[in-house]
Amino acid sequence: MGASLSNLSENGSGDGPGLGDIPESCVACVFLYLTPPEICNLARLNRSFRGAASSDAVWESKLPSNYNLLLDLISNPDVHQNLSKKDIFALLSRSLPFEDDNKASCLFKFLC
Repeated sequence: MGASLSNLSENGSGDGPGLGDIPESCVACVFLYLTPPEICNLARLNRSFRGAASSDAVWESKLPSNYNLLLDLISNPDVHQNLSKKDIFALLSRSLPFEDDNKASCLFKFLC
């Protein structure tokens, strides 16, 4: 009545391919359509998924078009110049304190 759970192992079960056999580039294409929390959850499944979840192409699709301007507003440009897109997303998703640290807000409301 469907694929057995043994076929979902990282390296396959001998009966056929497993999740670990899916090319990382294919996984990254699927990740383009998922939310950041979904990507992070799936990245725990296997090495191929972790690699795809670290792809700059995946995380750049989640960033707003003006993310460089936002970065310049919240940090020194030298600090974020060498960051991966995943790290930039994480940086922009952090809660930012204001009004003498009495209040905080997040640029990406859906993650805070």
